[in-house]
Amino acid sequence: MVWQVGNYIVPLATFPYLTRVLGAAHFGVLGYATAIATYGMLVTEWGFFLSGPKAVVERRGQPGLLNELVWSTMIAKGCLCAISFVILLVIARFDSKLALVCPVVLAAWLTVIGNVFTLNWLLQGLERFSVFSAVALTGRFLTLPLTFVFVHRSSDVAIAAGIQGGSAIFTGFFSLIAVWRLGVLRRPCASASSVWLRIREGADMFVSSASVSLFSVTNAVILASMTTPYQVGIYIAADKLKTAGNMVPAQITTVCYPRVTALFSTQSRAAARLTVIGAAATFSTTVAGALAFIYLSAPLSTFVLGAGFQGASSVLKLLCFATVFGNLAYFLGLQVLVPFGSARTRSMIMLAAGVLNVALAIVLTPRFGADGAAASFLLAEMAILVIYVAMILSKPSLRNHFAQLLNR
Repeated sequence: MVWQVGNYIVPLATFPYLTRVLGAAHFGVLGYATAIATYGMLVTEWGFFLSGPKAVVERRGQPGLLNELVWSTMIAKGCLCAISFVILLVIARFDSKLALVCPVVLAAWLTVIGNVFTLNWLLQGLERFSVFSAVALTGRFLTLPLTFVFVHRSSDVAIAAGIQGGSAIFTGFFSLIAVWRLGVLRRPCASASSVWLRIREGADMFVSSASVSLFSVTNAVILASMTTPYQVGIYIAADKLKTAGNMVPAQITTVCYPRVTALFSTQSRAAARLTVIGAAATFSTTVAGALAFIYLSAPLSTFVLGAGFQGASSVLKLLCFATVFGNLAYFLGLQVLVPFGSARTRSMIMLAAGVLNVALAIVLTPRFGADGAAASFLLAEMAILVIYVAMILSKPSLRNHFAQLLNR
């Protein structure tokens, strides 16, 4: 929780400054460039943030295998980063809108490069959360003053993107140092087969994480393609406010995931108990945060973002409402369906819901702008939760897993 709070102090410290200095339109350009870079992050990450911790748990106490896991994962991410960058250059060659903001996108791409050698997934699997938080916060805070020093006008949007990308570079560098000091990182040890194995292991998780991008990132890109930079700006701004209100429940899954994975095969009752506690905590904290931000949406939009973002208030309400369904669905899918071998089914459901979101966004955004994109997101999140709950109730193995808590 300390990590998550600190992780958002830096963006929240610079966020109101950037919205005022850049203005809604140029802030929309920054959001569009960041969304494009997020696609690169998505390909580079490849679901390793979920498959990685699980693999670490399985290799605890085996230094050689753990070292090979680290190096093969980093090499796999490096290859995927290079492939995604080539794809970006090809698209920019034919897409005039992307070509116009290419300098900003390239500056934001530093985030993708930093992700290649960021080892937070390893620290999560080792359950070294104090080190995890120290690494992430150090990288964040080092870049804090740079925004105020170098960004002074709307034309500095590329500099703002580069500073944000620099934070990822610092975080990756410090994570390497932390893992080396823990004695986990040793001499390079990987083969082509081990790199390919990492990619295959993360494939199902990649589909689910790619599906998530069909909700948040793709909506920003659709807005940029079908509406004005102002609509992109208020959507991105509202999404950042929503994320700040969602920072506590978002970390419950981060902490519970490796522990439930470790308990599942040996202490089924304890795993079921922790899953129930985590789900209850996720739901209650999400509802509390969503209600607070919905109630304060108008003053938050004016006070935090500035006078040019009045339209963000209604967008924020829809996005906060969506978190109630989305957080619980994400928790149940990861902590219940995945341990019971339904990772691929989970991925396909998320992919279908992502496609639903895109279809709705294409229909709604030309008429309703950012509100239409937010409404599409809400409806898709509701659909996922309904399907997950129906699956859990319909499968005897899942029902029995939780029914054991009723037996003494």
